[in-house]
Amino acid sequence: MNPTLRVALVITTIGRPKTLDRLLHSLFEQSLPVTEMIVVDQSGETGTAEVVARWQERLPVRRVTTPRGLSAGRNAGVAALGDYDIVGFPDDDTWYAPDTIARVCEAIGGYGVVSGMLLDAAGRPTQLAFGAEPAVLDSATVWSQAIEATCFYTAAFMSAVGNFDEGLGAGCSTPWQSGEGTDLLLRGLRDGWSIAYDPRITVYEDNPSVPAAGTRESRLRARHVARGTGRVYRRHYGWRGRFRTLARPLGGALLSVTRAHWAEAAWHLQRLVGRLEGITGVLLPARRHVYSNA
Repeated sequence: MNPTLRVALVITTIGRPKTLDRLLHSLFEQSLPVTEMIVVDQSGETGTAEVVARWQERLPVRRVTTPRGLSAGRNAGVAALGDYDIVGFPDDDTWYAPDTIARVCEAIGGYGVVSGMLLDAAGRPTQLAFGAEPAVLDSATVWSQAIEATCFYTAAFMSAVGNFDEGLGAGCSTPWQSGEGTDLLLRGLRDGWSIAYDPRITVYEDNPSVPAAGTRESRLRARHVARGTGRVYRRHYGWRGRFRTLARPLGGALLSVTRAHWAEAAWHLQRLVGRLEGITGVLLPARRHVYSNA
């Protein structure tokens, strides 16, 4: 581990002062301290400013404000940073284990990016199929073992590969409301950068805005998020890769039908439709729904 590495964080928040306070508390308890933090406040409320003010005597944290858009917020936060060696982008509903930053500094080595494991409050992997062993990621495994909240990028990677695409991600002005982190990693892989996964790096998440499984809201969200996935596949993969990303939810829907799991089948079908919309660029009729930056 190189304790002289300067680790910076950019936290884009839409007005969750309670969970932001929990995150900052976990950063205060790090065995290896963060050198700079930018809180990008997109809430238009006072709660975030009050939380940041309470921590400023104990943490190197500053607050900036921007309009809505997760990718735009992260890019604005990076622009506001001073010199750094590594930067991470925790969501406002996450928090770190006490050794998270130290583990990042141990694992980064000669890689451009290192990813860790995202866990729920009970310590179970969430969102992705994170592996139990360290790995070097490629254009296939980057989907299952890397997510923005657990990724830490070197300054050299960010300088060479560029910012998050502001046409992707929650809150952006397009229908492609996800995929910005994977797009950035795939651009890096295309340019020859190495990306590592290390399960010793642990980040916890408790997302209060995720709807319960089996509900209409969860199906709407699945389609909404899948559009961004489809858009990234359109950008980075040929027809075989696009076919595979459509075949997976289709297979899941058919399997659910054979088991008479109708709500689960509908969820898979919404993912299929969303990915197809992202790949083709054609939106099918659907009830409008807006999701947060989480």
